[in-house]
Amino acid sequence: MTDFENSQENRAVNLKIGGMALENGVLFQTDQHWAMAVRGLSGDIEISSGKKTAIPHSTRIRRIPMLRGLVALAESGLVIPNAYSHGGRLPLPTRSPRMLASMIVSVLGTMIVKNPKRKLPPLLEELAVSALALVPSLVALRKSEASEYHAAEHKSINTWESSGGLDELKAEKAAAEHARCGSNIMGPALAMMTIGNTLTRRWLGSRRGNMARLGMGVISLSGAVEMVQWASRNPRSFFSKALTLPGGELQHLITTSEPSHDQMEVGLAALRELLRLEGAL
Repeated sequence: MTDFENSQENRAVNLKIGGMALENGVLFQTDQHWAMAVRGLSGDIEISSGKKTAIPHSTRIRRIPMLRGLVALAESGLVIPNAYSHGGRLPLPTRSPRMLASMIVSVLGTMIVKNPKRKLPPLLEELAVSALALVPSLVALRKSEASEYHAAEHKSINTWESSGGLDELKAEKAAAEHARCGSNIMGPALAMMTIGNTLTRRWLGSRRGNMARLGMGVISLSGAVEMVQWASRNPRSFFSKALTLPGGELQHLITTSEPSHDQMEVGLAALRELLRLEGAL
């Protein structure tokens, strides 16, 4: 392997890229920049990019465990208005019969679970409520354009991280799942939130525990981000494989679908623009 190839491989390993699937394209970002590609109404690929808005003192906060993940999520959220203003359509719930049915199931299911006349064990109740809250989002993604762009996003990143390049043939054959996907965060966050809320109810009661539950939600999310980031750095560990297995299955079965050639073109165009901004091409 030449020095140039070694340099490209090191860039692929060291540059941590996050992504988001849209209904009409893909958004990628690093700590410094964001880049988006969408399929316009004319059929052409439209590219937008720029520098991310940083939270004050974020460089210092990123060195603190349990806080760095929350900062990264917050800064990622600040990119969404830019994406929307440049034509990106977020995969939000629609008014389709399937979505309306899923929302009704979620609400009615929660009411039944929380019915005092049908008292469930606290742990089981918390688990059921958390799971029901996810139903509309999962239904919205399943077998949709967003799920296809989600796979295009993962295939593009996997190709870059494994080869240091953006070969189209390699990208189309790459895995549609990724270890740093937000789907992997759901399992650990749900488990920690369920246990934490159950203990909070037992110690503080259902009324006084509302603020504690909010804090537990933040801690659970931050802890889940830390665990998934650790798993991505240690992919061969048995614990990391067990940690990401539920999320990987969720990606495989629900949140990703095989993208078309046109959708892969969009994903690669977005990643190529981001790498250009990072000076990594």
